[in-house]
Amino acid sequence: MSTDRYKPGILEQWGRRVLISLRTNAKQEGQKPASFSQTSRKILFHGWFWSFWIGFFPSITFVYLSLYLPAFSFSSFPSLSYQGLFGFLSLLTIVTVLEFYLLFRLGFYLSYQMAKAADVELADEPELITPIPGMMARLVLEIPDPRIRLYGIDPYKHLNERALFFRTILYKSKVFLSNIIAKLLLKVILGRTSLRFFIEYISGPITGLWDSVTTYLILFELRKRIITRKLADSILHQIKSEDRNPKLIESVLRSVALSIVYTKTFHPNFEYLLFGLLSLLKNKEHLQNLDDWESFVGSFLLLNEKEKKWPISVFAICSSFDGKLNEEELHAFSELTHLSPATILTQVRHLSETIQKGELAESFLWMEKILPQERNT
Repeated sequence: MSTDRYKPGILEQWGRRVLISLRTNAKQEGQKPASFSQTSRKILFHGWFWSFWIGFFPSITFVYLSLYLPAFSFSSFPSLSYQGLFGFLSLLTIVTVLEFYLLFRLGFYLSYQMAKAADVELADEPELITPIPGMMARLVLEIPDPRIRLYGIDPYKHLNERALFFRTILYKSKVFLSNIIAKLLLKVILGRTSLRFFIEYISGPITGLWDSVTTYLILFELRKRIITRKLADSILHQIKSEDRNPKLIESVLRSVALSIVYTKTFHPNFEYLLFGLLSLLKNKEHLQNLDDWESFVGSFLLLNEKEKKWPISVFAICSSFDGKLNEEELHAFSELTHLSPATILTQVRHLSETIQKGELAESFLWMEKILPQERNT
């Protein structure tokens, strides 16, 4: 499968270049860093703190400078001159672009720091559709994961097409448009009322809090993806450590494909697992309906009792990649009760919790409990 079908956009390419430059210009630190969980919590706080001020000061600047422009309200809009409207929109655009540029630069810097804390290298990975820098750039820029289909895997087969369309539109426009609309409404509604002297005290904190919460959520999601990339890398390493039955590899492939369908997105770490497993198969032409549940269960018939543990374990771990279990995944576990250990669902819940909390070391411990015990760790 060629990765040439997906071409990153201009913003994503810019984000990748910024992240690569951060890696290139980084200085070697002799002091041993603190634990990932401790470092990531500090990064989350720094993101929240600095994003607040990045949103606060441009908003104050916008309100202050707009006082020198013609009055702008719903009632005065029909009589507003083109010059006044142009001045207002120009000021709004400049301030908003500056605010987003600073937020993006902060996001890239903190993302790089979080990846470095987890010892995740920002490699180019040309064999992947979404290398580490691409994953991080898309998160910071709030670009949704690309809508791609590989080997018949459809992440959206259980998602209504109309709902998917509106969700995509909202995802792409929510941050930029909501920021502009907030400034516009504050100016129009409050700017010419008895509250006009207090508008700067209202707009600054509101915009700052909005930006700080958004940055916090972005870094929170990034932390989960960094942890699960480490888990995915460990899974591949353990599978590659022995000469495996091709039927086992195919069954594990199907477990990853089903996880993609159940999470309804082509998560970059699923992609990493998928391509890593495909590289172990010499004959790929026969692969069909990888995301079909019946074919997944039927693949167990070609495996011995020891081998059956692998696809079930990988499916269990992949179910926790987003830090939660949905109804489809819970139903799938109930269908596998005759093949999986009774404790596996409890272990998956613990793994999901440690991923949510940003506990990298503990996540590895729970992953090892889920995986087949083939070696001492």
